[in-house]
Amino acid sequence: MFVVTSKQMYKAECSAVERGTSFLQLMENAGQACAKLIKKHFAIDKTNSKNVLVICGKGKNGGDGFVIARAMWEYGCNVTVMLACGEPKAADAIEMFSLVEAAGIDVVRYNNNLTLLRPLLDTADIIVEAVFGTGFSGSLDHSLSVLAQAVNSAKSKVVSIDVPAGADCDKASVQGAAFKADMTIAISAYKPIHVIKPYNQLCGRLAVADIGITNNDFKKADSVLCFTLDAKDIRSMLPKRKPVSNKGTYGHALCVCGSMRMTGAAYLAVSGALRTGAGLVTAAFPQSAYPAIAPKLTEPLLLPLESNFEGTFAFSAMADINEAAKRANAMLIGCGIGFNKDTTTLVHNIIKDAKKPMIIDADGINALSTNIDILKEAQAPIILTPHPGEMSRLCGRSVADIISNPVAIAHDFAKKYGVTVVLKTANTVVCSPDSNGIYINTTGNPGLARGGSGDLLAGMTVSLVAQGMPPFNAAVCAVYLHGLAADTVAERTSMRGMLPSDVLNILPELFSKFE
Repeated sequence: MFVVTSKQMYKAECSAVERGTSFLQLMENAGQACAKLIKKHFAIDKTNSKNVLVICGKGKNGGDGFVIARAMWEYGCNVTVMLACGEPKAADAIEMFSLVEAAGIDVVRYNNNLTLLRPLLDTADIIVEAVFGTGFSGSLDHSLSVLAQAVNSAKSKVVSIDVPAGADCDKASVQGAAFKADMTIAISAYKPIHVIKPYNQLCGRLAVADIGITNNDFKKADSVLCFTLDAKDIRSMLPKRKPVSNKGTYGHALCVCGSMRMTGAAYLAVSGALRTGAGLVTAAFPQSAYPAIAPKLTEPLLLPLESNFEGTFAFSAMADINEAAKRANAMLIGCGIGFNKDTTTLVHNIIKDAKKPMIIDADGINALSTNIDILKEAQAPIILTPHPGEMSRLCGRSVADIISNPVAIAHDFAKKYGVTVVLKTANTVVCSPDSNGIYINTTGNPGLARGGSGDLLAGMTVSLVAQGMPPFNAAVCAVYLHGLAADTVAERTSMRGMLPSDVLNILPELFSKFE
């Protein structure tokens, strides 16, 4: 499902109009499609009619509301329209309002005094909120803030059309009061407010109304679009296990991870690669960490390498890593390797020499940040998996700036350096260096906010790349599944108490739903 800005949505609508429809017809399509979704969701029929209050603004979103009111009236519901901001002003909305009046549907005006209107709120089974659409920014005025608070405190079910009033569609933010929906019906596609945390919670359950705008209309609006995926999409992307196959069929992942002080990073990354289906996994780690790492890793091939006095990889391990990389289909470097002169030089040389796709995480990113232009010397595809602090070191922007603008910053970096970027935030963003699009992840929870979660994700990613998936697709699938596994653990136990190893251990069961 595409995630589009208000500007992209308008351009897509214009494209549909150029194909022969009209803005008025699009409004009719939107209202009718929303009404059908409401009818289905609340099981409305002749024996189960509802009291419906439709609160309309004076623009095009209000126009959609007028169409919904007429359709719900035709379904046999007892419908009242409330004009929240005065008489409609948009030409299409004025025409749709005239049809409401012609049908004899009750219309009331909100005049900043809820005393007379309170019975409507108290008796409504469903309140349809169609006050503002995608163009709203800023904050609700006092009058609408009072109305929003009254609606939010009512016992009625609230359905917002496209965007809950008070929420900024594109910034996915709220200043002051806002309507809180039990269900939000997105027109044609998701908007940022629908998916980006934390204010996506205002939207409640999401549904999408098809109004006749096609994927091509959206693609004409912008060559690079944001999108989300669901479990069905991920299932179709994952490599299939073949009836006749062997370990070589599913790729060989090389994980260059760990140090004497960070043995868990190696364990989680390597185990994540194994659990995600790679046929062979080689765990390369410093010799000094062997007593701690080896007993925990019984399934992979072990490659202990020369270490320095700090217990990290010595630069002299480079030759053995290069040899191991020749036998692998993909490699991961960085999880828990430490940050010093040896590891920094090692990472730089691997980036220049590697002929296989590479995932760079954690201390690998820290090493890269000392000479970011070395990415231009890479001979193979690279996936970077930074959290905001690491991204700050890579691009020189503040952490606050990155958190507030993750999509734009990740996308700009991916294009500039020709790499796939997995920016790990509340909504992890995956950006490709070309026109594949920008993926915004919707799985995961705050239980992942602890050390080790990123190591597991990196291991899952290298496993999928080793199995033959293109880097962007592999990153998208790994991010989705990593978050979904965490959601499963949180449902069964808790976010506070969950550990990365809990997420790791649930993967076999989770994958049973994708085979």
